[in-house]
Amino acid sequence: MSQKVNFPSKGIKVVGDLFLPRGYTPETKYPAVVIAHPMTGVKEQAPNLYATVLAPAGFIILTFDAAYQGESEGQPRYLEDPTQRAEDIRAAVTFLSLRQDVDPERIGALGICASGGYVQFAAQTDLRIKAVATVSGVCTGRMTREGLVPGMGSPEILQQSLEAANNARITEGKGEEAPVNPSLPPTVEDVPPEYPPIVKELAEYYKTPRGKHERAPGKFATRSADLLANYDSYAFNYLISPRPLLIIAGADASTKFYSEDAIRAAKQPKELVIIPGRDHAALYDNLTESGPKLVDFFKEHL
Repeated sequence: MSQKVNFPSKGIKVVGDLFLPRGYTPETKYPAVVIAHPMTGVKEQAPNLYATVLAPAGFIILTFDAAYQGESEGQPRYLEDPTQRAEDIRAAVTFLSLRQDVDPERIGALGICASGGYVQFAAQTDLRIKAVATVSGVCTGRMTREGLVPGMGSPEILQQSLEAANNARITEGKGEEAPVNPSLPPTVEDVPPEYPPIVKELAEYYKTPRGKHERAPGKFATRSADLLANYDSYAFNYLISPRPLLIIAGADASTKFYSEDAIRAAKQPKELVIIPGRDHAALYDNLTESGPKLVDFFKEHL
């Protein structure tokens, strides 16, 4: 069971769900974990599912909707700003640190998909994050520059995205509604057969009862592109050391190379766990292997 909470992030009201551990007593100081959601996602999807595995293991868990998304405030809606995303994670750590039932020296962070990059970026300079873990992590900067997976992007596509982002700023400057782009085709059946398999995998999650949610309509503000294009999740990953880093990816995930890049950029202690038979989106809601691994990781390091 969770309770609704909120906290400020650079002046924006961020809304979260707080999960308490089994046998909770307010006098105890617990370890805590912040869980951040994928791009275009909300806390009620994969983050809350992971929370239901970690909280019973003895952790206070905070999931939240990023600024501009879900129940959180911020305009324009669906803006994907990587520096704000990292700031949301830092603000979540501050919120937990100020709670009487949290040990501020035992706070970790878990990021899923895009937030796999954001939690690493935040932890590089936020030493309050004592342990970092990711599941199906990606770098949204590289994704914007080159496409989610090889073959999905090109210099021409990037140029078009940046021009559209710049034009969107003019539209907003006129007081008109901020333009948005769809992140996926409207249904699984609408995915063109020539698209890389990752697109269908994501549609099978976000466009079906597996992961569909009314506050996650699968869109992002067009001007997100000029915020993302020169962002890099992993360039300073060595700064996370000597704090531990756990990176989990599916063996069948076409995005696995992001996890491999992240682990190469980090120093010890670090661990890359590849789960056989799992693609990128499978780890959003199949926690058979990733759940226990995360419990063990955070129990050891928090």
